[in-house]
Amino acid sequence: MNTLTANPSYLSIRSAKAIGRICVIVLTLLLISCTTVLVRTTGTNGIQEDPTKRTAGAIVEDRSIQTKVVVNMKSQQPLFRQTNFDVISHNGVVLLVGQVATQTLKDEATNIASVASQKIKRVHNELEIQGNTTFLSRGNDSWISTKVRTQMLANSNVPSGQIRVFTENATVYLMGIISQNEGDVAANLARNVSGVRRVVKVFEYLN
Repeated sequence: MNTLTANPSYLSIRSAKAIGRICVIVLTLLLISCTTVLVRTTGTNGIQEDPTKRTAGAIVEDRSIQTKVVVNMKSQQPLFRQTNFDVISHNGVVLLVGQVATQTLKDEATNIASVASQKIKRVHNELEIQGNTTFLSRGNDSWISTKVRTQMLANSNVPSGQIRVFTENATVYLMGIISQNEGDVAANLARNVSGVRRVVKVFEYLN
C-alpha cells in the first residue's frame, strides 16, 4: 500500500502565504483604528473630518488625561486619597465631580488638574463641599445614567452616540460635541427622568 507524504517545501510555501495574509489583515485593522473619523460630502469639499466625533487618538489622549489628573491629585494632595471623586475628559475638556471637605481642597483640585497635561483645554470643577456619598447613592446614580441614556436612544433628535452621560449624587452631567439645539433637547430629556436633582451641560457647541 502506498503511503502519502506531505512535501515539506509545499507546506512551507502555504504557511508563508497564510502568515502573509494574516499580517495584511492585522495591518489594515491597525491603520483603520488610527485614522481620523471622516464624513463623505457631495459637492466641491470632498472628504472632511466629522467635528462631532473624536478620533481614536483623541480617545486615547482623554484616557491619558484622566489618569494623569487622578494620579497627580492623589500624589500631590494625600487628602484626595480619602475623597470620593471622578475625572472625566472628553476632547480635552475635563470634568471634576464628587465630594470634598473644604473649598480649599476644591480649589486645589482645579489647580492640579489644570496643569496635568498640555492637551487640557479647560477644567469644569463640579466638586461639592460635603461628605462622601454612600454606596447606595452611587448605585442610584448608575441607574439614573442608564435611564437617561435610554431616553436619549429613543429620541431621534438627540445624537445619543455623541453624548457622554455621567451622574454624581443625582446630578446628571452631559458632555459631547453637538449643536446647541441638540444639547437643549438632551438636557430637557434628562431633567424629566425620575430621580434627577439637576442637569449640568458641559458641551462643546458646533454653532
